[in-house]
Amino acid sequence: MTCQRCQDEAVVHLTELVDGRRRERHLCASCAREAGLAPPDSPPDLGLDAVLGALIAKHVGELVGELAESSCPDCRLRYVDFRAGGRLGCPRDYEVFRTGLMPMLLRFHGASRHVGKRARSRPGAADRLRLRARLRQAVAREDYEEAARLRDQLRPKEPHA
Repeated sequence: MTCQRCQDEAVVHLTELVDGRRRERHLCASCAREAGLAPPDSPPDLGLDAVLGALIAKHVGELVGELAESSCPDCRLRYVDFRAGGRLGCPRDYEVFRTGLMPMLLRFHGASRHVGKRARSRPGAADRLRLRARLRQAVAREDYEEAARLRDQLRPKEPHA
């Protein structure tokens, strides 16, 4: 599109309603300055980091600076990546990102402490987990006799008829 005054390339495009009629103006940078309309000095940064940063700034507020740059020492997840993907990487992330997580938990759940249901504890659950771990290890080292013995211990006992 060309400038309506000098035929250079138009960089400012203005649409106005005047007396109920739509009026469009297309001006180059110098003609826009003369008309009192300042064109942008440079196009906005539309890189992925800039877009994510702007989105996080909108939703997290003043926590963005230091918190956005933080990362978990265990799983290396960055707070910015957590906010973009919505998933934490490891249990330590709850400690590392606490200042950003607490407001979210309060907003989502109305509380920052779990007060709901708990998983039922089954008798022998810890023993079964240990047996399963030993079974995986036996299979990994190809000790199939030990693996079969552990498998049999894990199977539920069927009542005899």
